[in-house]
Order: sequence, then structure tokens, then C-alpha cells
Amino acid sequence: MLIVQCDFDDTITIGNVSAAIHDAFGPDDWVSMEEEYLSGKYSVEESNIRQFALVRAEKEEIEAFVLGDVAVRYAFDQFVEYCLGEGVRLVIVSSGLDLYINPTISQMGFDHLEVYSGKAQVTPGGIKVEYTDPGGATITNGFKDSYLRHFKSQGNTVAYVGDGLSDIAPAHEADFVMARGTLEEHCKESGLPYFGFETFDDVGKHVEEIRQRLVG
Repeated sequence: MLIVQCDFDDTITIGNVSAAIHDAFGPDDWVSMEEEYLSGKYSVEESNIRQFALVRAEKEEIEAFVLGDVAVRYAFDQFVEYCLGEGVRLVIVSSGLDLYINPTISQMGFDHLEVYSGKAQVTPGGIKVEYTDPGGATITNGFKDSYLRHFKSQGNTVAYVGDGLSDIAPAHEADFVMARGTLEEHCKESGLPYFGFETFDDVGKHVEEIRQRLVG
């Protein structure tokens, strides 16, 4: 089966929702913590666990903020329908949090989509975040990679869609890559074959080319 494993922040959405939440509800020094992640001191999972622990907000506040602020990339809804119609398995795998991903997906009417992400528990002392691999074990590194390997171990062909630093490792193990942003820059520099995209109309065309190649 052809699986499209898709990132969420700045891939499905325009802009990074996680960063927007930190800007709105987090401490002033969250940017320095983000720089530590970008420098490689912490994994994206470890960084999110650290950063969201400092966010003080009610679940309802965050959901209202997200639903009023998030912009979804053009033609994502058409791409979802295309996947359903053609038997392509679309799976969202994000190191972001269910706290904001699920309301966004639900608002679009796509509750049927498979979504794997960080699990958030809002407490008075901050947001507790946990990541688990496909077998249910708690992990703090390689969340996206673990799902890609799981899908491939089942004999699936995986087309990867992403934009950021945390998408680089899984992209190298995918069968096909669709990239923008930091991931696209890495693909160019490293020579990793990829399709570029800006909208999900682009993604849909690339996925259809892949599907036709596989069935042909």
C-alpha cells in the first residue's frame, strides 16, 4: 500500500502552531530553548517536553487560540479526499501535540484521519508531554522515524511530506520525499531526491505520479 506520512506544523498549516502557542502563552525565554534544539543539544521531543512544561494556559484557551489563528495550507481538504478516493493511506505523524492538532483536523471535518503526535496533559503547573512509538513504548527521540520504519516493515511504500529539521531523518528512510523549507534545503545540499511543494495541490500531483508508477 502507498502511505503518505505527513508532518503537521508548517506543512499542513501555514506557520508553526507550536511556536505560536509559545509566543502567546509561554515564557519570554522560550526562544533560547528553541535555539538549543536547533543547535542539536536536544531532540525535538525533548525540547517540546521542556518548552511546553512552561506554558501556563487552560486547554480551552489553547483550543480557542488555535482555531482562531491556524491557517491550513491550500488544497489540503482536496488532498484528503483524493487519498480516500484512490486508496492512498494518509497518516499525520507530528512531534507537535494532540492538544492543537486534533481540534484543527476536527474543525475541517476530518476526524477519520490517522494522527500520531505528542500526547498532552494540561495541568496547573504546565503542559506534560509524552511520546510513544508504534509499540506503545515511551520515547524521547526519533518519534517520526519510528512510525516510518513501522510502516515500511509492513511492506508499505512511504511517501514523506515535511518541512523542518525533525523531518530530515525520516525523509532519508522514505521511498519518496516531498519537501519545502529546511527539509528542501537539506535535500538540495545532500543530494536526496525530492519533489518540491508549496500547496497540497502540488503534493497531490506528486503523489498521483508515484501512485501511477506503482500501479503501472
